[in-house]
Formats: sequence, structure tokens, C-alpha cells
Amino acid sequence: MQENELRTTISIDAPIGRVWAVLTDFPRYREWNSLIEYVSGVAVAGAEVRTRAAWGSPAEREFEGRITAVEPPRLLASEGGNPELFFGRHRWELAEESPGVTRLVNRETWTGPLAASVHASSRELLTGEFDAFNRALKAEAERLARTT
Repeated sequence: MQENELRTTISIDAPIGRVWAVLTDFPRYREWNSLIEYVSGVAVAGAEVRTRAAWGSPAEREFEGRITAVEPPRLLASEGGNPELFFGRHRWELAEESPGVTRLVNRETWTGPLAASVHASSRELLTGEFDAFNRALKAEAERLARTT
């Protein structure tokens, strides 16, 4: 089985608990993130989620998945797709980089016969989306950290 991975990271000047709170508050995503919207679902292991990515752009797409792991305040994971063709596993990993600074690793792996071609044709677009998500999460967590 082929596997491909995309991985981006960012340092966030906010405590890990604050970053975790923003990351797992799905209903508020649309307020701070111009690329990802959780249409339905909650950050609870086993929960079904429906996500809209790149909303309002030509690359807009909607997909369903399932939250597979919630380990506050360090790990949120989800997966979705068709295991026979194209299946994705997404992880947001948080770690305290230093007091009051959080390191986010935003990664997704894909498996299945279509994984290599989708990864190759979409790598640049997806990297841009992951980086934009990271920057938006950083801005919101840092904004909230300054106001509390």
C-alpha cells in the first residue's frame, strides 16, 4: 500500500491549553479560519464530522470523516475516505516548545492506489492550505492569549 505524507509546523505564542481550545472548538472555525469549516461534528473520539475545505475558492470540497483520537491538549486526529482508493489520516500534534509557546505539527498521510497521484498533483495546493490553517490558528490563539 502506498503512503504519502504532508507535514507543516508552526510556533504559536500562546499556552498549549489556549491553542487546544481553539483547535477543538469546531463551531468557531468559520470565525477565524478562511479555509476550513466544520459543517458538523465535535472533537470527541468516534464522532463523525463533515468538513468543508477551501470554501469560497475553486478548490472547495466537502468530505466526511471520523475523529479517531482526542488526547487533550496534545493530539487531535481524524480519518476519512475510501480505504480501497484514497484514504486520509490527519493529525494535529501540540507540544510545549517553551513556557507559553506551543509547537503545532499539522500532518496528513494518504494511502490507497490514488494516493501518490493525488499527492503529487495537489501537494502545492495542500501545503498552502495547511500553512494558511496554521497561520490562522496561530493568529486566533495569540489574539485570545492577549485578551485573557
